[in-house]
Amino acid sequence: MIKVFTGDPFLARQALLEEARLQGLKGFTPPEPEALAQALQGGLFGRGGAAVDLSEAGEAAWKAIKPLLERVPQEVPLLILDPRPSPARAAFYRGLERLDFPTPKGKDLVRYIENRARALGLKLPSGVAHFLAGLMAEGPDLMALEQELQKLRLLTPPLTLEKVEKVVALRPPMSGFEVVRLVLEGKGEEALRRLNALLSEGEDPLRVLGAFSWQYALLFRARALLEAGGLSLEEQAARLEAHPFAARRALEVARRLRMEELEQALDLLLEAELRAKRGRDARLALEKLVVELTGASSLR
Repeated sequence: MIKVFTGDPFLARQALLEEARLQGLKGFTPPEPEALAQALQGGLFGRGGAAVDLSEAGEAAWKAIKPLLERVPQEVPLLILDPRPSPARAAFYRGLERLDFPTPKGKDLVRYIENRARALGLKLPSGVAHFLAGLMAEGPDLMALEQELQKLRLLTPPLTLEKVEKVVALRPPMSGFEVVRLVLEGKGEEALRRLNALLSEGEDPLRVLGAFSWQYALLFRARALLEAGGLSLEEQAARLEAHPFAARRALEVARRLRMEELEQALDLLLEAELRAKRGRDARLALEKLVVELTGASSLR
């Protein structure tokens, strides 16, 4: 009986280890013909069986053990961890029991964090779960997340966003939104350095402009809701129709901004977009925008 565990490296590994526990298997057997043959054969103290990790195995190692895999008896359990199998291995697995574990993203990632925290005995507020998910929006690393959740178990409850922000080692991927954050904080020089680093890595200037436009439009709407009044914080966040964490942050920042500042920022953004889209130097337009917006920010 062969079971193959593929997909997210952390989820696939956890599922295999649980199956190994049920089958009475301990540890991984090296993906080498002699060691694997001995494990599958068993001995005086128990039946045969093995768990094999092919995560880092090359094609030479695969070809060496493949003949053994082709003749594993049905009553002998063989568990294979192969998160991202090569085309040759994937073809071989088609005739076997394959369990695939996709990496959760978006709302599924938030739910995963909440459920995993609950399993670890953590009372994690929704805002903290959204914050952690946001740090991995461009590429969830569930092993790194697990390490951070284990770290949170050492903190004294309640787990507030402020406490979690101070201790987590996860860092958001550098993006246009990181540049926007620095501008809003009045950190013009650092914002320019991050902007130039992004563009040097091949980021499209229009995408960065899009990040600015989205964030400032959200802040404008948040400020308008705050000035209108009559709604609870939850109702205001829902009206913004953004990611819950982003909506709450926008409302928090908008409290410290004047509507005149936001209107001026939107005018500057419109000018920058027109310059960039008319074929002028988009990089120069972005740098000018960063300088102008930083000078206009009241959050310095």
